[in-house]
Formats: sequence, C-alpha cells, structure tokens
Amino acid sequence: MSIAMTSRNCLRAMVALVLAAAASPAMSQTASDARALEEVRNTVINLLDALVQKGVMTHEQAEAMVAAAQNKAAASAQAKATKEAEEVGAVRVTHVPEIVKQDIEKLVREDLRGEVTRDVVAQAKAEGWGVPGALPDWVEGVRLYGDVRVRAEGDLYASDNAVNAYVDFNTVNDRGGLAKAGEAALLNTTADRNRLVGRIRSGVIAQLGNSFAVDMRLASGNIRSPVSTNQTLGNYGTRWDVQVDKAAILWNPINATHDREFDLRLGRFNNPFVGINELVWDNDLTFEGVSATYAMDLFGNDPNRMERGLFLTVGAFPLQEVELSEDDKWLYGSQLGLELTFGRTARLRIAGAYYQYENIKGVRNSFDSTLLDYTAPRFMQKGNSLYDIRTDDDNSTNLFALAGDYKLANGSIWLDLGFGATHVMLGGEYVKNIGWDKDKVFALTGATEPDGRPLRERTAGYEVGAIVGRPEVAALWDWRAYLFYRYVERDAVLDAFTDSDFHLGGTDAKGYQIGFDLGLSRGAWLRVRYLTANEIDAPPLGIDVWQVDLNGRF
Repeated sequence: MSIAMTSRNCLRAMVALVLAAAASPAMSQTASDARALEEVRNTVINLLDALVQKGVMTHEQAEAMVAAAQNKAAASAQAKATKEAEEVGAVRVTHVPEIVKQDIEKLVREDLRGEVTRDVVAQAKAEGWGVPGALPDWVEGVRLYGDVRVRAEGDLYASDNAVNAYVDFNTVNDRGGLAKAGEAALLNTTADRNRLVGRIRSGVIAQLGNSFAVDMRLASGNIRSPVSTNQTLGNYGTRWDVQVDKAAILWNPINATHDREFDLRLGRFNNPFVGINELVWDNDLTFEGVSATYAMDLFGNDPNRMERGLFLTVGAFPLQEVELSEDDKWLYGSQLGLELTFGRTARLRIAGAYYQYENIKGVRNSFDSTLLDYTAPRFMQKGNSLYDIRTDDDNSTNLFALAGDYKLANGSIWLDLGFGATHVMLGGEYVKNIGWDKDKVFALTGATEPDGRPLRERTAGYEVGAIVGRPEVAALWDWRAYLFYRYVERDAVLDAFTDSDFHLGGTDAKGYQIGFDLGLSRGAWLRVRYLTANEIDAPPLGIDVWQVDLNGRF
C-alpha cells in the first residue's frame, strides 16, 4: 500500500470528523464543548497544511475540502434553527418508561376506537351501508315490534258471596241449555284462584310508500275472547294458542305545513277511540272494519310535529255476518274531540262519542224453530240483561240473548299537568245507554229485579282517576302510580267489550283499582296492580284481584 493512499485515507477520516463535529445537531453548547471543538478544528487544519507541504495534496484541494465542510456545517445549522423554531413550546421527554408508554397507547387506542366507532355507525346509518343490492329498498321501511308479559295473579272471592247465583251464559249457550251444561253452567263465586298467566304479541309495520302502510300482529290468548290475550300456564306444557290480532292497511297523509292529518284504517286494527281507562272498551280489544280520523292543529305550536287540536273519528265495524239474513250485527261509532296545549307540558283533552249497535238485541224463535239462534251473542262476560229466545217443548234447552238495545253516549275529559319529568294527570269519563227501554224489555221478557221489585233502568256508568309520574314508563327507574274508581251499571255498556280484569269482567260492578309501574330498563318494566269490586244490583259478589306483571317490549 502506498504512502499517498494511506495519507489520503487519513485525510478522509479527519475531514469526516470535522464535518460531524460541525453539523451535529445534538452537540452541547457548553464552554468545555466549544473549546474541544476548536481544538479539533485546529488540529485538522494543521494536518491539512502538513499534507500540502509534503505534496500529498495541492493547496487548492485542501481549500476546497475546508470550504465544503463549512458549507455543510452552515446547512446543518440552518436546518437545526428551522426545526427549533417550529417546535417552540414543545415538551421534550428524554426517556419514557415502558409502562407509561403502554398506558398512553391504551388510552389513545380506546379514545380513538370510541370516536371512530361513533363516526362509522353514524355514517353507516345515514348511508345505509351493506352489501350493494343484497336487500330490497322496502326493507328500510319495515319495523318489527312486540311484547311479552308474565303475570302472577290472584282472584280472591268474598266470604259472603252468593252461591249458585251467577250463570256462565257462554257455556250454557254452547251446550244448548242450563240442564245440559250441568255444573259447568255456574260461575265460580267462592273458590280463590292463584295462577301464572302469560301473553305474547309480535307484529310488523311496513311502509308501502305514498303514506300507505300495513300493520300485522299475532297474539296469544283464548280464541273466543275479544278482550283477553292471556294464556294460563299449567297445561302440561302444551303450546299456546296464537291467532291473528291485527291485519290492517293504513293510510296516513300529513300536509306540508303539518296542521292537517288524515288517518284511514281498513281491516283489523287498534281501537281508534280515546277514553281515560277501560270503562267502555278493554285495552286488548281490536276493531274489525273501517275507520278514519281527521285532525286539525289549530295552534301551530310546532311546525315539524303534528299536534291534535280538533279531531273527528268515525268508523263502521261488523260484529257478526249472517249468511242467510240481511240482519248482520254492526257497530257504528263517532267521536269529536278537542286537545288544548298550555305552555310546553300541560294538555287538556275533551271528547264526546256516540256508539250505536245494530241488530244486537236477541229475537225470539217461533215455536220449535232455531232460525233466529244467530241473534244470540257469540261472546258475553256478565252483567247485561238477557232472556231465553228458545221456544219448544224441551225444558232442558236454552239460548240466551240480549234483552235491550245499546246506543251509548260517552264523554271524557283528561288533564295532563307536567312538572318537569313528573306529570299529574286527572280525568273522568261518563257513559249512558240511551237506547235501552225498560218498558220494551219488560214486555219482551217479563223480567224483574233480583229482589222481585219492578225492573229498573240501570244504564249509566262513570269513572274518575289520577296518575302521578311519567306519562309512559320507557327508561330505568321511570315510575308512575295511579288510582281509579269505577261505577258501571248492568246495561250501561255491552259487557262483552268492557274491562276483563275489573270484577273479572262485565258490568254491574263498582270499586277501585290502584297500581304502580317501575321501569327496569328502556324496554322492561314491573307493574303491581290491585283491583277490588262488588256488585251493584245483583246477588252479593265481591272479587279482589291482585296482579304482578313483568313486561318486556321491543
């Protein structure tokens, strides 16, 4: 190896040292560091001079090397100054422990995950993400709903109740007479009953476009009863009966200014009429036929929400179609109401209704004929005035039908006062059967009062009540408590369609019901209810009913 080559390598090493010393951004700026740097610089310069003198390199080459080193050092200093200016105020951590780095990473990851998840979910909902073309457009307009209830119930009978005084007219009519029904012809009035009861309802509402929709629902319960969807548990595990409870086409156009609304229903649907409780209609009752509601917002409190001001509901509902007769049974109803809003939370609703039953009264058969058997009702609870429409020589046959007409005038008032989250709701309802004529009933049946007095007109009913708490239990710890008093005479309403729990169904009853609801989540709540009622005119019959319900809905 030549001396020139060795010298050149040493030169390169020394130049590299100068460049590193001049350009290093991490070099400390203390006095001792500055002196050491100056010594290195002088040493390198002396070496360069010596190499020039020995002819290893020319003077021009040495100067070029020094100039290049100075230029690189200047460039490095400029870059360092620019970076320091950009990081003014930054906090430098020379060492971060591994456990601290792990905690920081975890916190950042969780924070980003929540934020990113929310953003992605919101965007997915807005844009309807999914596999393109996998689902048809109408799926977006379909909503499933349903509820399940499990109830513990006790039916408690007063010790002084009359025995063998109340007839189960449904069973008697089914079996052809009192004698043919035997012991089953009588209602239980003495033996307490404790049981578990279940209910399931599941449905779907599908939007069809242009304000049309369909509403379909299945429900458990007795296939014969229109007012109960309960299924008593304890039948050796046999499956529940489930039937079609709703099947309707709905049309609900709302105008652009949200101050007019038209609601048309055809098929089988929810009760379209309003009241304060279950004086006239049981809550489980659904109507068959056609009805329409027209509502006008007289005040325009919220342009984006339809609020009822004045509303009118009308409907026609077939009760029984008779194949060989024009005397089908119908119910016609109309209701006019007014809702007033005070401030943001107070509301007052006043409504008046008229319900007329057509061909509901029984017609007596001619001798030894069954032609008019269809005039007997297919379902009854208890309380209404009845008479036997069979005429033959067989004393064991009977068929009981309604003795009078039913044309109901009904009025209700409901005041909702909001005090923050807690509401106080007060109301009352009155009903009068203006179609029942005691003289016609007496001429037809010869009936008298149970105590032998002349037949009286018992055709009025009323209910008053109060609710304190949330209007609807829809979240954890939501609650409401309520108390109602009801007085309903025997022919005030059709006993087939009124409340099935109070006095265990029917009319000719008076008493109280008290209850408390407590929210367990957004879709589950607990209800505790106690109902106590006695007869008004009939033989003694006191019935107390307690219920504990666990409800779930979606």
